[in-house]
Amino acid sequence: MRITFDAPEYQSDGSFELAAYSFEGSVDAGWRIARGAKPHLSLPAGYRLLRVERCGVCSTDLARRFLPFPLPQITGHELVARDSDGQRFVVEINASHRARGVLDACAFCDNGLSTHCPDRLVLGIHDLPGGFGPWILAPRDAAIGVPQGVPDSALVLVEPFAAALHAVDCVKPRAGDTIAVLGPRRLGMLVIAALRAVRNESGQDFRILALSRHPELSALAKKLGATDAIEVEGNADALPDELADVVIDTTGNPDALDLAARLARREVHLKSTHGREASGLCHLTECVVDEIGLARLDEADPPIALAGGRPAVAWLVAGEPPEWLQNVADVHRSRSARAALAWFEDHGRPLPRADAAVVAGASGVDEALRPDATREVSLVRPRGVVLVRDGRGSALLEAIVGRNLRLTSSRCGDFGRALRLMQADPSLHGIGDELITHRFGVDHIGEAFAVAATPACIKAVIEHG
Repeated sequence: MRITFDAPEYQSDGSFELAAYSFEGSVDAGWRIARGAKPHLSLPAGYRLLRVERCGVCSTDLARRFLPFPLPQITGHELVARDSDGQRFVVEINASHRARGVLDACAFCDNGLSTHCPDRLVLGIHDLPGGFGPWILAPRDAAIGVPQGVPDSALVLVEPFAAALHAVDCVKPRAGDTIAVLGPRRLGMLVIAALRAVRNESGQDFRILALSRHPELSALAKKLGATDAIEVEGNADALPDELADVVIDTTGNPDALDLAARLARREVHLKSTHGREASGLCHLTECVVDEIGLARLDEADPPIALAGGRPAVAWLVAGEPPEWLQNVADVHRSRSARAALAWFEDHGRPLPRADAAVVAGASGVDEALRPDATREVSLVRPRGVVLVRDGRGSALLEAIVGRNLRLTSSRCGDFGRALRLMQADPSLHGIGDELITHRFGVDHIGEAFAVAATPACIKAVIEHG
């Protein structure tokens, strides 16, 4: 099979330029992708050809030039597509071995971390052409058929709603909690809707608090499920410290993280992937991509990664590891995160990573998250934790060390769970009508991105003719 088409490519300056593409191959034989007259990318077996109907614009798309992946690229990952028989699909974005339906000895896919498979491409983000083009090559088992009962207007929101739902499942709201959503707009509104859906599903009574700078967004947040809404003014000095048990930062603004840390009693959950320094840390976007947490090294209240089993811990600070830590973990001492990564890649079981790393200060956190500047690899396994001995260089780390605040993060979610909730919960049936404020043809994608970045827009969608 061979198709040719033109598609807008996102450039390193945030603009778009039209490029000619061709896809040639099959699901079983693999694909050759050409850009112009030159070979561009070869894909192995396990990808199927789908035609894109529409694709949402998210904050990751708007910040794409700041992310550590090659450009130019056909971006876009929140999509609805059809096959040659007209069946409609939503598509999970991680092209892992498992998603492609390929048997492979992959430690990550085999241990429940297929969305973190080191060999994966990521639809519309990392190499794999995305949904702002008219055709995609979707990982075979990541194309999820659309079930009955999910409104058409909500389909383009399945990917971000699944990510929002995953965030809620990660923070595990408790009865009596106040869960604050900082910066509700594109993703934040979906987090509020997901919190309400989980509250309805579980029967637990917890408060949902929206924190926004815009009165109209506060009103929408309450419509979608927020118990209360507070308008944030100026530097938010009027808001009291530790206002909420958990603060979920969905702002996409690196300056918001210190505020989130001040307002949270127990946990900050980070969803923003803006690619920029925040609270003195350079690699927090990578922290979210890998779903890694930050916590204090504390015998009395060990982090989740140390709560069961016998984890592997990289010790990267001066002095001897405490006896209590050596009693509950296999501790490897190293002079640097890069050297520790090399050791775990040779000796780590079942994953070639540490479950946790003990570090000092902001520079230590950054080093653990990306030990080698030439590789997008963390010392700590996906969904592991970096344990902090002191908070030098970061207000966030000072809160972690000083009052045992924890930072958690999450990325992609379970489409099956998201679709089941969208079917079952009537409060979610109109979510597309509430959130999609602007629609554009693909010929106007530059205008769509400009509008999507303004306060007037909540969700913009690109539609293919």
